Amino acid sequence: MLRNVIARLRSAAASAMLPFLLIVLWLTLSFSLARGDDEDLRSLELYNGAEPEAVSANRSPRPASQTAENITVVTAKEIEALNAHTLTDILYGVTGIQLQMNRTPGTSVAMEIQGSSFNHVLVLIDNVPINNLADNFPDIGSIPVQMIDRVEIVKGAASSSWGSALGGVINVITKTPQADSTFAGMVSGSLGTRTTADSRGEVSGTLNRLGYYLTGGNLRSDGLLPNNMTDLSNVYGKLHYELPVHGALNMSTIYTGGSSGQFARESEGYKQNYRGHQIISTLSLQYPLTDRFSFEGAVRTRLCNQEFTARSLSDKKVTDDEESSTGGSLNLSWLSELQRVVGGVDFDHAKVNLSTPMRQADLLKRSADRVGVFLNDTFTLGKFAVTPSARYDHAGTGDDLFSPSIGVTYVLTENSVLRGYTSRGYSLTSLNRDNSTEKVWTSQVGIESGDLPYLWLKGTAFRNDTWNVSTYDSGGAIIQQRQLKQGYELEARTLPFLNTSFSTGYTFIDARDGDSGAVLRMIPRHTVDVGIRYQDHADFRAYLTGRYIDWNGHEQNGKYGGVVWDLHLGKKIQYSEQVSLELFLSVRNILNSDQYVMEAYKNTGRWAEAGGRCSF
Repeated sequence: MLRNVIARLRSAAASAMLPFLLIVLWLTLSFSLARGDDEDLRSLELYNGAEPEAVSANRSPRPASQTAENITVVTAKEIEALNAHTLTDILYGVTGIQLQMNRTPGTSVAMEIQGSSFNHVLVLIDNVPINNLADNFPDIGSIPVQMIDRVEIVKGAASSSWGSALGGVINVITKTPQADSTFAGMVSGSLGTRTTADSRGEVSGTLNRLGYYLTGGNLRSDGLLPNNMTDLSNVYGKLHYELPVHGALNMSTIYTGGSSGQFARESEGYKQNYRGHQIISTLSLQYPLTDRFSFEGAVRTRLCNQEFTARSLSDKKVTDDEESSTGGSLNLSWLSELQRVVGGVDFDHAKVNLSTPMRQADLLKRSADRVGVFLNDTFTLGKFAVTPSARYDHAGTGDDLFSPSIGVTYVLTENSVLRGYTSRGYSLTSLNRDNSTEKVWTSQVGIESGDLPYLWLKGTAFRNDTWNVSTYDSGGAIIQQRQLKQGYELEARTLPFLNTSFSTGYTFIDARDGDSGAVLRMIPRHTVDVGIRYQDHADFRAYLTGRYIDWNGHEQNGKYGGVVWDLHLGKKIQYSEQVSLELFLSVRNILNSDQYVMEAYKNTGRWAEAGGRCSF
């Protein structure tokens, strides 16, 4: 056993050191060369321009040089290089995020941010929550990638802006209508192992003041693992109308639905399946009242129906979850040369009806009126930016909640910034369960720099003190636990040399019982990410990624002994300014490595897919 542990740690250390050694070698070889073109340089620099749209997941859009939170932005170009199917594929390689179940595309996935569980993370589509009400589960495997323009990730408590967001926020920003054409489109198709097929298309354009965007697709597979098949369909549409004088109206609707196999224990004749759908619709207005003062209002509705079926040789159990929420938000923002103030109110009427043989009848049907009032301020003092924020929530269940935070940034140079942030947060982990409010104090310090030649670096140390966490004791009874999770993240990325660039990330988490000091198992201790990207001037690209997770324990024959390597290839053929064809190939888990916590939720073995995208 000891030898196995030592071997795993050596493997992780080797995986972590290799990219850094490659980076040092590359810097040595290229130090005397020119620094590269302007586009390459911008890819390593901070968002330090005057426009605020660089980072918006903190609800107070501001340049990264004034953003104290630990935020990662995944861009459209990075998403395309992954040949991604759903949001799961995008988040898989983000430093600080761990996925417990990365299986057949489109099936359910449990994720963590800095060791916080899935029900601590708020997932949004254009600021609209998608977490379900029964257990606060965000089904990231059902969110199609085609509609996504970028993803903004806040790591650590974000309750002073969003309310129930103890572990962080993942905000999916959807594409906007193409402004320079009345009609443009794309069709795409791929086919892989076990008839794993992804077909999709989109059209977009602008007619006078009206812009439109529409996409739809189907993702299906016979299942890369036993009873892990999937058949999911999606449609997303957006209308954008520029008002005659100032402001704009936006309307959007997304539908996702289908069925999938969750897992099987074949030796026991046990299977679990899922069937369901979700519809989210929004209508929003952005209107500038003056040059400095603006208003934004939105109304939204969400309908969700889920059915989970568990079958054994002698029994069948069905769980039905019907949910609905209707609400909206009103925001006011004021901007000057030295200050940015954003305040507003969120409101929702949420209902859930849970039919299951595993819960008491008096907890199965509940509703709540939720209201939250927030105020965020950012003011600059020379090279300092200070961001005090606060939010008060009437959650409709349990106590009312107050969530303060304060952040400070200091600009060392044009391309280097120091950050510090502390915040109190909470998550409502279930509308169906009493005492479901879990709370945290998050503290972070970090530095981000693009000053070294050809190299971008980022480091963040964090401490998350969480209490009222519902867990199980040795006898299977639910208890309330205090958990202390502290550690750090390190990231590095280079400019291209010979058309090749390198990236790496490392996350360390020390998780302990906050009272006894005992080490908490099943929370990832070491995570290593490696990326090698090749992109030439003939539009051929290759992207090799590797990931290792030390889960610090396992259940039911879990294994995580090797690094999972994925290879993505693509070649674009440009026929005209508007028409192009891209051919792509992906081989995932090249070495057939094991990376799972429980045998019932194995990761997939080696599998491949190929396809093409035609843009016009």
